[in-house]
Amino acid sequence: MAKSGSRGSFATVHLDHAGGIPVYRQIVDQLRADIAGGHLTPATRLASTRTLASEWGVSRNTVLQVFEILKGEGYVDSRVGDGTYVAKEIPEQPPTRPEAVAPGMAFQSGQRGYPFKRLSRRGRSLMEQCPPGLTERPAPFMPDVPDLRAFPIRTWLRLMSEVSGRLTGSSLVQVSNAGYEPLREAIAHHLRTARGLNCVAAQVIVTSGSQQGLDLVTRMLLDRGDPVWIEEPGYIGIRASLLANGCHVLPVPIDDDGLDVAQARDRFATPRLICVSPARQYPLGATMSPERRQALVEVSHGTGAWILEDDYDSETRYAGHLLPALQSLDRSGRVIHMGTFSKTLLPSFRLGFLLVPMDIAEDFAKARAVIDRHAPIMEQMVLAEFMHRGLYAAHLRRMRALYRDRQQAMISVLRRIVGYRPPAYEMTGGMHLVVPLRNGADDVEVARDLWNKEIIARPLSMYYAGRAKRPGLLLGFAAYPVEAIEDAGRRLAQLRGLASDTE
Repeated sequence: MAKSGSRGSFATVHLDHAGGIPVYRQIVDQLRADIAGGHLTPATRLASTRTLASEWGVSRNTVLQVFEILKGEGYVDSRVGDGTYVAKEIPEQPPTRPEAVAPGMAFQSGQRGYPFKRLSRRGRSLMEQCPPGLTERPAPFMPDVPDLRAFPIRTWLRLMSEVSGRLTGSSLVQVSNAGYEPLREAIAHHLRTARGLNCVAAQVIVTSGSQQGLDLVTRMLLDRGDPVWIEEPGYIGIRASLLANGCHVLPVPIDDDGLDVAQARDRFATPRLICVSPARQYPLGATMSPERRQALVEVSHGTGAWILEDDYDSETRYAGHLLPALQSLDRSGRVIHMGTFSKTLLPSFRLGFLLVPMDIAEDFAKARAVIDRHAPIMEQMVLAEFMHRGLYAAHLRRMRALYRDRQQAMISVLRRIVGYRPPAYEMTGGMHLVVPLRNGADDVEVARDLWNKEIIARPLSMYYAGRAKRPGLLLGFAAYPVEAIEDAGRRLAQLRGLASDTE
């Protein structure tokens, strides 16, 4: 099988150029077998790469690739200026590899020999939860989009220039996994003054948006199969993250006072986590009543359940008194408060935060080091300046006045077209309104018809986890001038079959 020569030992290989296995892999397999079988003994010097390339009828790069693979597996050693030798000690068991696929055979999911081509069970579950998007182009009435033209871009660019001039090597390297310290301080100050939260900067974990915050909470606090109460209907991102991580999702009905705590206690298992949006329920817009808030905190205190308070939209409050956050009622350290800047600044501005109890803050910060260490430092530094100088609070005041006017225009359009006026609680804030459709209506089909008229709406039914689904449409107004809302309203009126269940 092998023969010796003054230039080093050769090894006879038999190549099948018509087969489906790459040439380099055929050579690796045969040389490995020769070494493991004793045909090439330890410390044997192999012929040069040029000589072997000529002998085997392959390129020198192919031989170099073969030697690198065998070296990595522990079968050969290379000595600079002296050539390649069979290793003195070789592995006891040769490595295994997937079976080859014949040429021209198309890959099919689950095909034997290629298990790594398939998505994991968690990956497939995540894909199943992704809502079908009609388009990514902002147009009336796409929900959850702030006014991009009202963003103070010149001020932001000026701050960016100032901040970049202060960058040093240490500031680029020495960033806490929990986030840029001045930004954490600014967020904590904002939460204390605007939301009445009892917090310090050490509890703030800066995330790359609320979705990463959800994923971090799920990883840190839940195991596969743990029961979780969610709102029904509720935010798709929460449901998707929980299901993808193998949690047992329990959808709790929503009414005008928010999540029905009493019904949840009677019907469902004791939760490990409760996910709620008490300031403004998503997507229906109800504010959780003081009695429900207290009942929820008592459930947490009595069972040890964690509460994830999604405070995504409390900044857009136009009327009425904003109730205290759940975190301010918590006395047992079980509430995690979550916020985002994508709704108040820009959708592409991927910064958010978690406010976690002090006793787990360091654990969450360490987990960030494993996931992605920290969010981009430049954006954190600019946002910290934006907040410390009072520019963020001023921007919020301008947006509230602007969005209030647009909400009134949207209400006028809905009243004129379908005779619908939203309930009082829904008009107190938010960036979208929900139009209920007649029972039995297909809101997905209605949304598709609207898209053909260049009007974007989201079907309400997609936010339900259970089988009982209420048809309706989510219509956003915050990003669009009054004139655009009126124009889109005229096109909306041309759609046959668009009628609410209140006509």
